[in-house]
Amino acid sequence: MIVNNKNESKDEREKFWPQWLAALALSLIVLNSGLVNGWSSPYLAQLTSMDSKSSLTLSDFEASWVASLLNLGRLIGAFTGAVMQGFLGRKIVLLFGAVPMAIGWICTIIASTVYWLYVSRFFLGIGSGITWGSLTIYLGEIAHPSIRGALISLNINVSSVGNVLGNVMGSYLPMKEFAYISLVPNFLFLALFTLIPESPYHHVQNGQIEKAEESLKWFRRTSEFKKEIQDMLLYSGTLNMTFLQKLKEFRLPGNRKSAIIIIFLQLFCVFSMYNIFYSYLEIIIRKANVTIINPSTIVAALGICPIATNFLSAYLVDKFGRRSLLMTSSIGVTISLLLLGLHFHLLSLNLSIDKLWILPLFSLFLFNVSFAYGLGCVPSTLVGELFPPNIKSFAGFASTASAAVFNFSTTRAYQPLIYLIGEKYVFLLCAIVVFLSLPFVYFLLPETKCKSLLEIQHCLSKKRENIETIKNTV
Repeated sequence: MIVNNKNESKDEREKFWPQWLAALALSLIVLNSGLVNGWSSPYLAQLTSMDSKSSLTLSDFEASWVASLLNLGRLIGAFTGAVMQGFLGRKIVLLFGAVPMAIGWICTIIASTVYWLYVSRFFLGIGSGITWGSLTIYLGEIAHPSIRGALISLNINVSSVGNVLGNVMGSYLPMKEFAYISLVPNFLFLALFTLIPESPYHHVQNGQIEKAEESLKWFRRTSEFKKEIQDMLLYSGTLNMTFLQKLKEFRLPGNRKSAIIIIFLQLFCVFSMYNIFYSYLEIIIRKANVTIINPSTIVAALGICPIATNFLSAYLVDKFGRRSLLMTSSIGVTISLLLLGLHFHLLSLNLSIDKLWILPLFSLFLFNVSFAYGLGCVPSTLVGELFPPNIKSFAGFASTASAAVFNFSTTRAYQPLIYLIGEKYVFLLCAIVVFLSLPFVYFLLPETKCKSLLEIQHCLSKKRENIETIKNTV
């Protein structure tokens, strides 16, 4: 009996390897997306420095556009990917997302003026928007339920690794060499992911049952998939809805409340300043007068924190629940922003703070850890839980689009706000907004841990007559 169980366990693991292979191939483009984020902090600091030896220098105004155009591109990419998914499929859209990324890195290589950097960051943003808008949907459709979370967590962590690599490479490599290296995973992804099958769900939605069976057989490595195909057919009627039909679904109280929750969570995430730290972290450290350690080294060290924390959050989110993680994360982020504001307040008083250099470092460390295990990952999880399957892809686009709009606005407004009111008041303002997320989460967000979709929708609507409508979509 023991031997048989071991053999069965081994067989199950062997069936999973094609899904892991697909996730690893996808991780190459995710790594590239992380490098896109990691590029900003070191190079914006270098290009705006008075001591810069580069032939290309930027003003603070130009740097703010370089930082913010990335998010404008993500908005365009998210919309483009959402439109293309229905008729081209998830795989083709993901492959297509690598093309604007390649264009963006090529523009970085030939950049001789700031306008080339504008074009570069815009195209890199388009590629990132397309990738993240389709990635979780594709993985969710090909993965066995027992490893679905692990596959998605893998790619989230690879993004963090790319961000750290970008920070480190940016400290030692010229901008052109950074772009050349970043093209390598881009082209490897195009070569490898071409060999991976399309999602079986896409084939089912287009009536291509034989292709769906071939795809599912490749991913499952078994001939026993008839029941799974039947389950897919049951979903195909509701999943294959038009844009207007999906939009009308938000008239249901449960869906409308879910949309409001996600949009506000994205707003709180943006005011946590994570995107500002991605773009201006080295500049912030220099302005904080931290000279005992090289700012580039600090940026690289801080980037390691989310990698370990993301692994921990995958365990904590199902043990303690979404609300607990979001609330403790918001408290940690609020405290870190207040401490950072306090440091800049002490600087404005011209006090001797040679012994307080640890204050900004501690606050940034606290921010990275607090943000990563709650505000950084839980909203993405909730998009897949708060909405019924017929509008998940549309809800995912709406979430990505709202995040891109908020990030573009805050990144573009950061430098003007610094000139207008100073760093201490900017951090104080953001701390207040993030703190407001506590009553919002406590009173409005239902706990989704260990609950079915039907139970979640009932908690959102608070009306039993909506249950039958929900049943028709599940």
